[in-house]
Amino acid sequence: MAFWALDIYFPQWECLNYGAPGEGLAYVESFAVDTSDCQVVVQFGTNDIYQLNDENIDEYVERYVKAVLAVPSLKTYLFCIFPRNDYDDYSTAVNKFIQILNRKIHEKLQGTDIVYLDVFNRLLQDGRLNPELTLDDLHLNGKGYSILTEALKQASSL
Repeated sequence: MAFWALDIYFPQWECLNYGAPGEGLAYVESFAVDTSDCQVVVQFGTNDIYQLNDENIDEYVERYVKAVLAVPSLKTYLFCIFPRNDYDDYSTAVNKFIQILNRKIHEKLQGTDIVYLDVFNRLLQDGRLNPELTLDDLHLNGKGYSILTEALKQASSL
């Protein structure tokens, strides 16, 4: 989310970006800014992927949802964990795992006030993060951020 030009996409909002490059769940768990008078947009998890496996995924989902729920807000919008392209062999295994993780997170959020924004499939091409939506095969470019912007505006009725 580091390259999302918030002032361009959301000129009517005062946007504060508390994201930290390379961070993941531990950062969100320790988040201590009072955002209780704000609408909050959250997206994280990609940097945690390679610490996860079938044995610890459920514990991670519990911590993930608890961390998101702990962020004070008027309304929270949570983007799914985005797909990745980490290998030159065109493997789609990591994205299949992320899909499972996203499904578990979404299920765990049922009955909460969190608005879940699932843009995963819109960012995919042939099971991988669409390179036309990235700067470097990992970080989104303007086209990629346009997808996020559209999803957020639609969900927030702006």
